[in-house]
Amino acid sequence: MRTTQRKAQEVAERDQKLVRVALDMASRDGFHNLTLGKLAEEAGYSKGTVYNHFTCLEDLLVEISAESARRQLRYFQAIADLPWDGVRHVYGMALAYMRHAEVAPMLFESSLTGRATDAVCQVASEQRIKRRDLIEAQMAQVVGYAVERSVAEGGFDNAEVEAAVAVDALRAYILGYAAMHLLSPRFLWSGEKALDARLKVMTAMISGLGWTRLAADDVANLYGEVAGIVDSITAQHAVGSHYQ
Repeated sequence: MRTTQRKAQEVAERDQKLVRVALDMASRDGFHNLTLGKLAEEAGYSKGTVYNHFTCLEDLLVEISAESARRQLRYFQAIADLPWDGVRHVYGMALAYMRHAEVAPMLFESSLTGRATDAVCQVASEQRIKRRDLIEAQMAQVVGYAVERSVAEGGFDNAEVEAAVAVDALRAYILGYAAMHLLSPRFLWSGEKALDARLKVMTAMISGLGWTRLAADDVANLYGEVAGIVDSITAQHAVGSHYQ
């Protein structure tokens, strides 16, 4: 491997380590207590090294949102490779998005701040924002292919709105669910005991938007496979893994 390639790889690996340490710290102490100085101390780097990666906390937030997108892209690609029809791929990706919020809440919550807040995007590195947007574009392509396939197979029927609008509405519903789930454990759909209710509501939403309604047992089976994919990828980034 050439010296320039090796250095680039080392920088990328250090970037990922810093993101993992930051997420661990935010989970333990709250994101409001995180500073780049504290991150340097926890990760075992000098402040100068950390500032060479992230010029400000907003830079770190953008990179966290990029990490969230990378994981979602992996979930969606794994689901797209399964021998399912287009409708089941749509269901599966919706389930993966929801499961992502459940098993990686700090990553999900931080990514929303890094993605949706104008103040963050105005300060953060333009290069990081472009890299994050590229990952999200790849993710949109995978989802778009599943949606197009469901339409081609006759699995979508809505005379009022086109499939692209319907999938955007579905994404907004999941974001709303996730925000409520993260803000309050008292939310009626929170917890494993309410899983059946969550699946029924999501099925009603997807079918109401125009996709073929799947039987409850079918959706439960899809959820089992999707949860296995999401949980396996999440486990690879478990708390403390960056110290190994």
